[in-house]
Order: sequence, then structure tokens, then C-alpha cells
Amino acid sequence: MPGFDVKFCDSAKWKLVCPLCRLPMKDPVKITTCGHRFCDTCLQEYLSDGVFTCPEDNLPLDYAKVYPDPESEATVMSSLVYCIHYKEGCKWTDELRKLQGHLNTCKYDAVPCSNRCAAMIPRVLMEDHLFYTCPMRRTRCEFCNREFNGEMLEGHVGSCQHEPVFCENKCGMKIQRRFVTNHRMNECSKRLVPCRYCQKEFVYDTLQNHTSKCPRYPLPCPNRCEPLKVPREDMEAHLKEQCPSITLQCAFREMGCKFKGPRFALEQHMEESANSHLVLMCGLVSRQQNQITTLRNALQTLTLSTSGVLLWRISDFTQKMAEAKSKEGYELCSTPFYTSQCGYKLMATLFLNGNGAGEGSHLSVYIRILPGEYDSLLSWPFSHTVSFTLHDQAASPENACNIVESFVPDPSWKNFQRPSKEPDSLGFGFPRFVSHETLRKLDYIKDDTIFIKVKVDSSKIVAV
Repeated sequence: MPGFDVKFCDSAKWKLVCPLCRLPMKDPVKITTCGHRFCDTCLQEYLSDGVFTCPEDNLPLDYAKVYPDPESEATVMSSLVYCIHYKEGCKWTDELRKLQGHLNTCKYDAVPCSNRCAAMIPRVLMEDHLFYTCPMRRTRCEFCNREFNGEMLEGHVGSCQHEPVFCENKCGMKIQRRFVTNHRMNECSKRLVPCRYCQKEFVYDTLQNHTSKCPRYPLPCPNRCEPLKVPREDMEAHLKEQCPSITLQCAFREMGCKFKGPRFALEQHMEESANSHLVLMCGLVSRQQNQITTLRNALQTLTLSTSGVLLWRISDFTQKMAEAKSKEGYELCSTPFYTSQCGYKLMATLFLNGNGAGEGSHLSVYIRILPGEYDSLLSWPFSHTVSFTLHDQAASPENACNIVESFVPDPSWKNFQRPSKEPDSLGFGFPRFVSHETLRKLDYIKDDTIFIKVKVDSSKIVAV
């Protein structure tokens, strides 16, 4: 065996340590030729490899020159050492020769379990081992009070039917293991249960909240009709289409019918009142037509120009020109426009095949003064300069060659006096505004459309 596995109290005792095992020498021997000392066992193991040199200086070694060293042995055995369990807390220190005697009583030294479980247990832990961890101990289950040895108890723990365990559904309850299944099926507040009305599954403690909203939950009809209970989701249809006790209004109530009564009486009323309902419907249609006319006029007024400028777009020019040539006096009229917000009300007219001196060869364009809402506040006769422009729709606006004609009103002409309820049948303008031949030369007609702008210049007023 190598040296003693102990620690000297005096660090100066390093000379008594075997150079091979680095422990205090046991059965020390001395090489007389060089004076080096080793544990007998350590040196024999070293020499057993066939190396016959001193482990310290590598000088040749004669085994016959190796002798026991009782002096060193006495010194080692009389040296002060710590208990081998000093790291565990043993405070004993004394001569090495007394160590074994101390270990026979040291509370930190391991001894065989008295229950013969084959474990080596420090004396200080023996009591706890015998009571709590020894597989051969005799003990009782704290839940069912049955007696087991320690090994059997370990297998019993975790399966004892009397042990309280938390519910797997996390409801917070602790129940003996033997009652877990019944609790989970019948008592747990977190168990899944079907709604008795819609059959959908819900957590038990949310079922009451669901019931207050369940679409199949039966509710009493507010009219107390038969059947007494109707599923919540069918209540609206029941009241609207089925309930015999509900009070209904006639379908013609918006037309003026005042009838109210139960469903069966309503059906009789509808049969008996067909003529009166027709009269009510006709009255409603008449009122609605008047409203539509009023609204249309108001909308038209809102969309009229009030800037004194009208840009008139005449589409389907070819078709309209053909009509003008086939119908005598064929005239197109623009939407009305105003010279200002509260100004004169005007309208442009156009004869595509000409009128008067331009008939059959020119476009004729005129301006009419219409009766307006503010005529009583305006100055008469009408005295603003009026211009007509036929736009050239050239690809480059800077190259366009527009045709423009304008006139200054003659105050003595009847056309410019305050109009009566019926405006002048013709108005004033240019019978030969532009010839049909000129109209075809440039881009005055494009995409079968022409544009004519009528402008009333309020800054140019004829002095009366």
C-alpha cells in the first residue's frame, strides 16, 4: 500500500513524505548508498518494472543496499496529523499512531449500516439513514398508514391511493388519488360539460355565462303565446312570422293606413282594404313625383354656372347634323347659366344647319335672356358684351386656331329688355357663325364632338 492518506499539522514534515506517492511514508525503507527514503510498497512497485535506479537521483540501485528505516517510521508515527475527515468538520489532531483508535469512534467515519443494507454511512448520519433512506428500514406510509421497508416504500410513494394530489385540470383542488377520476368527471369546476340546449362543450365554471347567451336557450314569448318557450336564436323569426299574439301594423302604414292588430286580423284587413290601400298608394306616388320634380330643379340650379362663362359640349355631332338637315328649324339649347351668383339668366342656342342668312351653309349661334329669379334687382336693358368661341381641338394648344365672334348689345333692341315669362323665341347672335366648309378643315370636330364657349364680359358695359 502507498503512504498514509493524512495531512500533517506541521508543514515542515514534508521530509517524511514519500517522493513516489506524495503521502506520509508507510513502512519506510532507506537506500543506504544515496540516503533517499520511500514507502516500502512504493519502491517495490517502482522496481517491479525492471528499473534499478534510485527514483530521486537515477543512480544505480543495489536492492541489497535497501533496509527498513525504523527511525523514520517512529518519526512519522509520532507526527501530529489531522483526522482524515477534517474537511467534513472533524477537529481531532494527534499523533498518527493514534489515528486508527480515533477513527473507531469518529462520528464522521463511515461504518456499515446496522440494518445490513450494505451501505457505508458516516456515524453522524447513521440515525437519519436508518429512519429515512435505508432501504431495509421499517416505516409506515403517512397517507394510508401501511408498514413497508424502505425499498418498498419508495415504490409505494407516488401510487398510494390515499395520497392527496392536485387535480390535473388545474382547478386548484387537492383530492385523494382514489377519488381523482370521480372528481374529474363529476365535481371539477374545470371539467368539460355539454350545454343541455346546444350540446356544445364548455368548461363547467363558464357554462352559466354561456347559458345567458346560448342561441338554443328557450325563452318565453313576450306575447305569452303558444308555445310558451322559443329558442333565443328563433325568437326574432317567431315574433316576425309566427307569433299569433303579436300586434302588427298594416304594410301600408307609411301611406297613411292606421290599422293595428293581431296577425289573424291583419290578414283579414289586407283583404278588405285593397281599394283604400290603392287610393293611399296613388296619393303617395303623386307626392313623391312632386318631391322628385322639386329636387331635380334644385339640383339643376346647384349645377348651373354662375361665372358668366358656359363651355358647351356638343357630342354625336354627325348624327345631330343629319337630323338638322332633315328637320326644318332643328335647334339645340344649352343648359341655362348666370352672369354671377345673383345675375342675369342666359341660355345659348345652336342651329347646326344654320338659320336665316346661314341656313344650309353655316352654324348659327344665339344667346337668349331668360326670366331670372333676380331680374327685379338688375339693371335693364342688358348691356354686357357677349362672345362666342368655337374651339380648335388641336393636339398642341399653342397651335390651335379658335374662331371667336362677339357683339355689344344695342339697348334699343327688344331682345335685351327685361324678359317676360316667355323669353324671345330666337335671341341675338350670329346666323353665319362658321361655315360648314371651314368646320371640316381643322380639328374643330374631334371624336365627333365640338366645344363652344359663351362668355359674358361684365367689365364691358354699354352706356345707356
